[in-house]
Amino acid sequence: MDAVYKPVPLRCVLMTISVGVLLILLCAGPACTHKNRGSKPHVSVTILPSLEIPVLKTPQEDASALEDSTQEVPRLPRRPWPPQESWQLFVKHSDRGANSKRKSQEDTQPRFHHPGPIGPPAPPSHHGHPLNTYSQGKRQHCILQLLRELLTKRQNGKHYSEHGHPLALLPPTVHAAFICRTNGNTNLEPEDERELQLYQMPQEDGSFYRGAGLNLTSGRYTAPFAGLYTFTARLIIADLGKRAKVENPEGFLRVQLCIQSLCQQHLSLQALSSFIGNEVPHTVTLSGVLYLQAGQYVSIFLENWMGFRLVVKRGSDFSGVLLGR
Repeated sequence: MDAVYKPVPLRCVLMTISVGVLLILLCAGPACTHKNRGSKPHVSVTILPSLEIPVLKTPQEDASALEDSTQEVPRLPRRPWPPQESWQLFVKHSDRGANSKRKSQEDTQPRFHHPGPIGPPAPPSHHGHPLNTYSQGKRQHCILQLLRELLTKRQNGKHYSEHGHPLALLPPTVHAAFICRTNGNTNLEPEDERELQLYQMPQEDGSFYRGAGLNLTSGRYTAPFAGLYTFTARLIIADLGKRAKVENPEGFLRVQLCIQSLCQQHLSLQALSSFIGNEVPHTVTLSGVLYLQAGQYVSIFLENWMGFRLVVKRGSDFSGVLLGR
């Protein structure tokens, strides 16, 4: 039988050649050196190229090598820092370390929260509200006036009472007051209405007149200040002898103290009196308190509804005092 031809692969051929070359080199080297040991001339030596293997170095050697390389680089001259700018920079950053340290300490310190009642928020502070300067100034004025009166009475030696004890509270000063009396008799016919006039100031001890506003001729008192006034009128009524001849002797006498002569429109003080079977003069008293504006006046009005003639005797008095504003 004929043998089948198969081609040899190329790689097998290459491998065989390479193995043969290696064997020749290994055998030729020692044989040549042993054979020609005694004779030195005409020696042919084949030098193979040496492979460079990298050598590893320690970190210290790398650092020293790096320093050597950096030392060889030329250094440029450095300009000195100005003293003024360096001082400003130091002052600017001098408290940075203290503040950061304080802040870190505050952050590390524990914070204790005290529990409290749960409720509505607290009202706003009174410091945000505007002050009432008018009322404050008025209070200060009153205090200064009281101190001035105390100092005046102390200088005059009147700061002690009758029992020798200092006065705790001095009475207020009356700025408006008066008292007057009728200067003559005033006749009242039946069904007659008349305003009482013609007064005079008494000269006896105890009489008083403070301020202004009294008109003795018209019998009107004008209030100098707005405030509360108390008034008193004491009238002496006489000459009742002819009432027996009158068919209807019964009736009454009306006494009124009116504001601005308008007894029906404004509030007025009034008193009613009746005289029956008595020959002795009668006394009619009228008193009360009214509030007057500054400039308003008051006067006394009489109405005779007795049915006979009446007479208001001389010496009947009329007085008033300002109580306060």
